Amino acid sequence: MKKLFFAASFAALAFSHAFAETVCHGTTLTGIVRDSTLALIPGAMITLDGNQNAESGSDGSFRFTCIGDGSHRLSVNVEGFEKRDLTLTTPHGGQVDFVLKPEAVESEVDVSADGGPSVSVTSAGPSQTLSGKRLQSLADDPDDLLRELQQMAAAGGGSPGNSTISIDGFQGGGDGNTTLPPKSSIAYIKVNPDLFSAEYRSPPFGGGHIEVYTKPGLSAYHGALFATNGSPWMNARDPFSTSKASLGKQRYGFEFTGPIFRKGSDFSMTLEHRSIDNFAVVNAVTIDGAGNQSSIVQNVAAPQRLWVGTARTDWQLGPKNTFIATFNSYLNHLENVGVGGASLAETGYDQEKYDHTLRFTDVTTISPKLMHEARLGIEWDGNNDAPNSTAPQVQVAGAFTGGGSTAGPVRDHELDIEGDDDVILTTTNHLMKFGFQAEILDEHLRLTTNFNGTYTFGGGTVPGQAVALTGLQQYSLALSGQPNGSPTDYSNVAGNPEVDLVQTRFAPFFQDDWKVRPNLHIAYGVRYYTQTDPKVVDSLTPRLGVAWSPDKKSTWTLHSHAGLFADRFFAHTYAEILRMDGVQRVTSTIYNPTCTGIFNPATCNPFNGATPIHSIRTVAPSFPNTFYSIENIGFTHTLPHGWNLSGDYHIAQIWHATRSENINSPLNNSPTGPRPGAANLNVLQMQGTGRGYGNVEFAGLEQHSLKHVQLFMGAVRVQIIDDNDGNSNNGNSEFSTPQTTGSNAGEYARSTGNGLWNVFGNATFSLPEKIQLSGNFNASGDAPYNITTGFDNNGDGNFNDRPQYAAPGTPGAISTPYGLLVASGGKGVFPRNKGTMPWTFYLDSNLERTFTLTHNPKAEHQQTLQVNIRSSNLLNHTNVTQVGGVLGSPQFGVPYAADNGRRVEGGVRYSF
Repeated sequence: MKKLFFAASFAALAFSHAFAETVCHGTTLTGIVRDSTLALIPGAMITLDGNQNAESGSDGSFRFTCIGDGSHRLSVNVEGFEKRDLTLTTPHGGQVDFVLKPEAVESEVDVSADGGPSVSVTSAGPSQTLSGKRLQSLADDPDDLLRELQQMAAAGGGSPGNSTISIDGFQGGGDGNTTLPPKSSIAYIKVNPDLFSAEYRSPPFGGGHIEVYTKPGLSAYHGALFATNGSPWMNARDPFSTSKASLGKQRYGFEFTGPIFRKGSDFSMTLEHRSIDNFAVVNAVTIDGAGNQSSIVQNVAAPQRLWVGTARTDWQLGPKNTFIATFNSYLNHLENVGVGGASLAETGYDQEKYDHTLRFTDVTTISPKLMHEARLGIEWDGNNDAPNSTAPQVQVAGAFTGGGSTAGPVRDHELDIEGDDDVILTTTNHLMKFGFQAEILDEHLRLTTNFNGTYTFGGGTVPGQAVALTGLQQYSLALSGQPNGSPTDYSNVAGNPEVDLVQTRFAPFFQDDWKVRPNLHIAYGVRYYTQTDPKVVDSLTPRLGVAWSPDKKSTWTLHSHAGLFADRFFAHTYAEILRMDGVQRVTSTIYNPTCTGIFNPATCNPFNGATPIHSIRTVAPSFPNTFYSIENIGFTHTLPHGWNLSGDYHIAQIWHATRSENINSPLNNSPTGPRPGAANLNVLQMQGTGRGYGNVEFAGLEQHSLKHVQLFMGAVRVQIIDDNDGNSNNGNSEFSTPQTTGSNAGEYARSTGNGLWNVFGNATFSLPEKIQLSGNFNASGDAPYNITTGFDNNGDGNFNDRPQYAAPGTPGAISTPYGLLVASGGKGVFPRNKGTMPWTFYLDSNLERTFTLTHNPKAEHQQTLQVNIRSSNLLNHTNVTQVGGVLGSPQFGVPYAADNGRRVEGGVRYSF
């Protein structure tokens, strides 16, 4: 009740401030601010006649109302760009378009006589651009900032973890960018921009797209020192923990920028260190020394020690050419990775993670209408893992995981080379962009996955008994050496752990925004994609969009889109196929291994007298890429008092979705039984046989014209159904397998962890005494999870068998919210991902005040001291991340892992 009251009070405060503003009617002057690449610039300060200010919004637009007729002077000022003045006369027949170039480069101003829609014709859904105060309101810690941005991007549909990130136009190679630069080095961020543009690969509901643009250096020396601290007494106990751990975070660093020479060159650099003292909460059920079922709840230290550094230099090589070079470095030492929930402390591992990037950009303004941008990036990244234990792992379904980490001493080193080239041509009625994106990924891996071996206790039926054993009961029998206590299976990998591969990717594209009339825009484009390992050559994806303003004042903009999108396959996906080649590395499974006497994983020889079942992975011949067909209609509407309403509806079809099937499954459900091909061999073939379909609805409301309040709120409903778990938060749909080879019964469902509803919002309030309060809210609900038996009844090597419906009175049937269920011997097909996770609620807040230390109004960079108090998960809501899904197990239907509780930190920043 207190949480609900707090949230309601927060919303009431937003609306009360909003409607308290004074509204003025009169002649209106509008315009748009863009950079030299014709990208929209949010957060620019526009001054009218030296006494009225406006800030460009998320679409780069600004508006002044109640302007008298006559001559007026406009000034545009934004950090990193030349200030520009313009004199004009009102009433003015059209919008004012500013095209700004970096400092020390001559700027252009184009006063257009035509009005028209100010939104991009290729944009659809919940697009946001974050800069200025809105960017400042977000988390300072890059990891927390990434989480907030991923939640915003997921508003377009999909899982937050699947969001793609670009930094200064670079896609990041390999598995994409996974870290952000320090917030102080960021100029602005675009979330889900122009998702139907041919420049982008991912479909709108694929998890979203985040574009980060960093600041150039300044023409005068400027810097800052900063520090934040979150002490244990400031933080709440984590969910499921019975005691409060010593949780804390310290962060400190500096930034410095200025000219290299008096004109034409500048630099900027940042360096920060973070000490993060997190604890993983183990919440498992085991067997104690007396043979009794026992719960384990434990706080396990999981600290991080992290360094992040950036350096950038901009050189003006001529009046029309700018060269930019950047270097970013990321080093992180993590301990006890993988611990938490049902995974005991011994299963963790320490990790050394690094990511170093060197990037070059050259921007040439060939003519007032033609611009060329070339980018080259070189990235070295990877990790080295050291497990806490190399003992065999023990997995007890629905109870706990113990023993050593199956990852083993991994070494994952990558060299990624990215080359991008863009040409932008602007004519009277066309804005054309064409170019290509190319990547070469050179990976050197030491994959020791399951070299230590794994014992699985999944439970099962017992001859002569109607009630099946749970995995924990089976494990208890094994510990006492009793019959029916043999593990369900033992699996391991032996051979050469070294895996090397080189993957190439290439994607040319063309995009044109055609202004047919002042109130009618048509965008069309096409993109092609090809790659190696696996080979993909058939990905031609055209796009089309239309935007129309039916009224003279352009208060309504209607848009419609249609297009094809194609997927890509990560190098690590193909590395997994190579790892299970059956030649260099042999994967073996022993069913019901015999361990003499009391079970001891260190001394048991599971291969003694057993018939091993081997497994390999292959790729289907003529392997196709995954295609998405998306159609969209939507609108934006300007309401009175500066409010904007928007809505979108998407229809989606998915073809050739990737999944794996055991094409050599046993014919009689016995692992050693007859098979279509070689005996005792599982052939897990990656195929493009999956399908999907669904729809996405979005509605949003924003207000950015008021002096003291800015806010955005929205909701999205994502009903995407597939048979391969393709949009799940684990990101491994290529290896998702159906319950039964050759059958799709019960397989169509929403993807794991992908909530049906996502509600979000952010607000910034300018309070008295120059205090600023901001908040970011995100809630997600009805995310599904799978329910299984822990068995492998059909002997195909995949422990993903689901229960069956049971008739009343069936022995061993279990009453569940989904009806009576039984592990085997029932009827009907129980659908995949039938379980529903609890809603998650995140409210992050920031309260800050900036004090001016220099009282010289003519100082170019005044000295300031900024202090703030920030909180994540302010409501301290239990945001569940895992619910027990093994039927009949101790944790079945019970949440046993969750995200962090409330975290609070105070910060100080001195700028000079």
